[in-house]
Amino acid sequence: MATHNQTTGIGLRMVHIARRDDDGAFEVLGSPAVGTAYAGVRVNKARALTVTPAEPQRIAARGDDVTYHTFQESPTESPTGELRTQQSDIDVIELITGVLDFGSGEAGMVPLSTDELGTEDPIMIWGTRKAVDDETGTRAWETYMLLNATATARPAGFEVDTIGEFVWNIVCNSSDQDHFGRTMTALIHGCTEAAYMLIKTRYRFWVDAFLGNGIETEFTLSKGAAVKYNTATSPLFYFVEGVQVPGSCSSSGVVTLETPPGDGEKFICQFEWE
Repeated sequence: MATHNQTTGIGLRMVHIARRDDDGAFEVLGSPAVGTAYAGVRVNKARALTVTPAEPQRIAARGDDVTYHTFQESPTESPTGELRTQQSDIDVIELITGVLDFGSGEAGMVPLSTDELGTEDPIMIWGTRKAVDDETGTRAWETYMLLNATATARPAGFEVDTIGEFVWNIVCNSSDQDHFGRTMTALIHGCTEAAYMLIKTRYRFWVDAFLGNGIETEFTLSKGAAVKYNTATSPLFYFVEGVQVPGSCSSSGVVTLETPPGDGEKFICQFEWE
């Protein structure tokens, strides 16, 4: 059982997005140097991240003019959701929709409602909120991790005395891999596919991704000395190409793996920070 099994959460503290790679984990963009962390793109001024589960099929068996049993079967649709922010961010628009900023200098320009609508790359979205552990009264954190989503923009209109909200309509497709890129199994996950995860942690949730070169074994986490590491309350998880591997973390946030990830292989580390 998780340390923070029962929690009560409030609000929305932080949202990140990243393009989903073919391996099920998020893609490392920008060709960073070996050992340099990539943590997706921050969605600033986020106000809401909502997920609406799909309704199950309910099929009633009837006879003698009465319903004597109702079957509840898998939904015929995917969960949907919404991401609302009070800031329009060209970097986020580019990442989600695939359009390009064709402006220059301080003039940013991106197309919206384009002929590329419907061809967007799948993305991963994760949003975190503060919570309280209902058993101990200590602070905890809750995170939704959307594993295989697509999003379309619904920009705000211009109105007098109104602060605009940029809205993203989300479809949460199923994934047969978790956010580490690990294949989901009945033994480990209790299922073989899921659309999103609920993650509970003692401190703030974070995920860094690195690319290996077959030589480097040390990787500096993006939160440095703010990383919390305790095997009971705030464990670190190390995965290379979807396979959990042994490693250690120093007080300064440097992870050392026993075996270097191969050239171009992806190393994912989930950790907590404060």
